[in-house]
Amino acid sequence: MIRKVELKDIKDLAPIYKQLYDDADIGEFWSNESAENLLTYWYNKQQDLFFVAEEDGKVIGAVMSGVKPWFDGNRLIDTEIFVSKEYQKNNIAKKLYKIHLEEARRIYNANTIEFHTYGKEEEFPQNWYKKIGFHKDNELIIMNANVEEVLKNIKI
Repeated sequence: MIRKVELKDIKDLAPIYKQLYDDADIGEFWSNESAENLLTYWYNKQQDLFFVAEEDGKVIGAVMSGVKPWFDGNRLIDTEIFVSKEYQKNNIAKKLYKIHLEEARRIYNANTIEFHTYGKEEEFPQNWYKKIGFHKDNELIIMNANVEEVLKNIKI
């Protein structure tokens, strides 16, 4: 079953989020506390587009996005989707996306969804995203930096 998030779901979702990033081994080191902080941020920011998947009363995954007005209409940004390992390959992520995108289109007339992902193009998760219609942006480049380093380098 897919439903809107409730605040009590955050405690159950955090260890799932943490475990998936631990297993992905991409250099992100989440704790249950930092995952709870992120999920609480989304709960407070865009609760109407935060959905959870539940099976037999157990929370097993979620999807959430922010909404940003853009030159071509409303965009879903910083989208996060995750499903517990033991429930993957059961179309749960597709079901989450379907309800999430239908609501985003209905409420905000959203026309584009964007997010960051990881891995090689021919491997999960990129190959899964391609299969359902996503593609790599050929123009945008994601930049990041350590704030302290940038401050040291700004000479005024």
